[in-house]
Amino acid sequence: MFFFDDLFLRMLGIEIPGLDLISNIEIIKDFAYKELYNVDKIKNKIKENQMLYEFDELSREEYEESKAELMRQLKFAERVLETNLNVRTDILS
Repeated sequence: MFFFDDLFLRMLGIEIPGLDLISNIEIIKDFAYKELYNVDKIKNKIKENQMLYEFDELSREEYEESKAELMRQLKFAERVLETNLNVRTDILS
């Protein structure tokens, strides 16, 4: 019921901070994206992978595979974070 009230108020252009369900969901989604695509964490994993290889904990093949995957993740995370997550597209207009 609250969800429909929220949609109805939003259609009228009324937003109530703290009670706006859609706004709260979007804030949680933005935090999740920032955590999921955390560039610093991925860079730390790349450094860890390099150190494991240098200390002979990983074979060259494992190192190369892991490095390629982490670099792919890093490029994707940088692209995701470059986009403005707060920009919304109105598909009805």
